[in-house]
Amino acid sequence: MKKGNKHKLRFSTEKSSRSLRFRRFAVAFSCFFILLASVSFLLLLRHYDFDLSAIASHGDEEKTTEETPTAPAPEVEGVRNYLLICTADGNNSIRFISIVTADLDRKALNIRPLDPAEKVSVTGCNGTFSQQLDYGGTAQLVLAVEESSGIVIDKYVRSTDSDFKSIVNYVGGIEVNVEKQIDIRTPELTAVIAKGPQTMTGDVLLKYIRCFENNPEKQAEIISDMIEQKVTVNHLNKADTYYKKIINLTESNISIVDFEDMKRSFRALLYDTNSISVSVNTED
Repeated sequence: MKKGNKHKLRFSTEKSSRSLRFRRFAVAFSCFFILLASVSFLLLLRHYDFDLSAIASHGDEEKTTEETPTAPAPEVEGVRNYLLICTADGNNSIRFISIVTADLDRKALNIRPLDPAEKVSVTGCNGTFSQQLDYGGTAQLVLAVEESSGIVIDKYVRSTDSDFKSIVNYVGGIEVNVEKQIDIRTPELTAVIAKGPQTMTGDVLLKYIRCFENNPEKQAEIISDMIEQKVTVNHLNKADTYYKKIINLTESNISIVDFEDMKRSFRALLYDTNSISVSVNTED
């Protein structure tokens, strides 16, 4: 009987010893965890200069960033008509003239080429578009275009040969695929342009456009290619810089307020896409 009591006492002592070791381990682990958490919190406080409000605001910023929705399309509507004109240096000979229409309701952009040789009678002048310029300048030309086309012109941009070449060079040239080799040598124009795809400088592009002075529709196609290449999301992000350059080189009635409206219009046309598709409209 006494021998059994010895075994029971030994078992109880070992059990108590294991329990004591476990409690010591639990206490040590808890102290270590608390110490680690305290050090981490102090390091976090130090990162925010011991400002608890900064930590809270940082969390709010992350939440706001995650919940920011995609920007909606600009709310613009209606139709904008822009007149593009290029004339020779020193006189009013027209290189090309077109109406660019931005239809924001239909999300469409189209170009209507005009024939510089067309005669129009308006406010005392019966003559071609170049003669309208001679008679009363760009304002007279705008009236003649409105009379001829039945389209109200909202804004215009007029460049000379030199202005046009400078603008094209400033935006990095234009990609053109020349369908067949061009070799024109006249007193008015010398143009030797190889067949095939190429990046044209302002000088070469103007010569290429002038090769089709008797084909306004082809000129409009070239201008539409220019717009498709340069009116993109990436270029629109640099629009303010382009505006300052172009407005200083050209004659235009586009104010800074008008320009902001143009940016909104083109952003609406570019919504959900990176580039604009331009159509050429030759219908009267």
